[in-house]
Amino acid sequence: MKFLTLKSALITVFSGLLVSQAGMALAHNQSGGFTTGLAAAVDFYQVTCSDDGNGAPSYLEAQVKDMTASTSKVSILVYKGTSCTTNKCAQFSVDATDSNTTYSPLIKITQGAGVYNLFVMHTVSGTDSYDVAMHCKTAGGVHTGTSVVSRQQQ
Repeated sequence: MKFLTLKSALITVFSGLLVSQAGMALAHNQSGGFTTGLAAAVDFYQVTCSDDGNGAPSYLEAQVKDMTASTSKVSILVYKGTSCTTNKCAQFSVDATDSNTTYSPLIKITQGAGVYNLFVMHTVSGTDSYDVAMHCKTAGGVHTGTSVVSRQQQ
């Protein structure tokens, strides 16, 4: 009897841990840095939005945080597709304050499932580091499949 109670308690604890870890997977961040010193450095990522069982993706939202105290400002540009009559194909956001806890204004590109191109740039020569938060979501705002691949680092 004591064994069954202990077993039940352990199952409850481990189930809770698994659920808490699954919730943490909803946040998608890509950290990076500009190490070449180039003034016009650009890091390039491709973000794929897919249906992971939570529903068909409608849009990608993203924002950037400049992690280095310097004169350079970090910005992002996200675009997908060329059918831009109803929804914007490209959006830009800049973190105007270095090395604080807040991100740039949130941008939203509503172009459905598929591959979105995300560029991270900085404004002057030197090194810089950043963190980009991104989420693919359904039309109802439910988080859905999001994966990131790095294509270029400068």
